[in-house]
Amino acid sequence: MPDLPAGFEDLEPFIQWAEPTEAGRNSRRFSTSYDELKAFYDVMIKRTDAALTHLNEYPLDELDGQQKNLLYMCLSLTEVAFAVENYQQPDPPYLFPIERFVPEHDRWTDLYKR
Repeated sequence: MPDLPAGFEDLEPFIQWAEPTEAGRNSRRFSTSYDELKAFYDVMIKRTDAALTHLNEYPLDELDGQQKNLLYMCLSLTEVAFAVENYQQPDPPYLFPIERFVPEHDRWTDLYKR
């Protein structure tokens, strides 16, 4: 079974970006080379409208595993976009150390586990 909904097969090579938590998405961003970050960004930025259109057809609490993966990839794009568009690197040296940032709101994902 594919990891993403039909019509999004072109995103399968980037499925590792389907991180369910903000902490996981940031961890992936900071541990990924800029070239890999940019490759993900370049693909997702073109597919985000289609992904969000697809996801908007369903209530959030009724998303299946494939749809959740697509949602998580869209959320990963939000973490990656700033790094690509503003810094051209995954870990700008003058930011607050990411390992000290523990988002409390990630608990909502407990409701929507894969």
